Amino acid sequence: MNNEIERLNSEIERVTKLRDQLLEGSPETNSARAETAASTRKPRVGKKAVTAAKSVSAKKSVPAKKSVPAKKRTLSAAGRKAISDAAKARWAAKKKA
Repeated sequence: MNNEIERLNSEIERVTKLRDQLLEGSPETNSARAETAASTRKPRVGKKAVTAAKSVSAKKSVPAKKSVPAKKRTLSAAGRKAISDAAKARWAAKKKA
């Protein structure tokens, strides 16, 4: 079990170094930062941490989608009448009780 945990920790450090290198661009400056960041990082609950550089590059590469308003739903006259009749029946039953 401990061997598996050590293997996973080393894999996390390796991936963190790669991520930092990709974000910063320079592999020499990231090696010390990645090692300290992995050991001092607090676990985050809820949202994922996104750096400003990463979010800006993502916004540039993906074109913004235009939102389409939801289709307005309409009820047929027969449907409105059925609902109205059911409501009237409930009100009459309540009035009798």
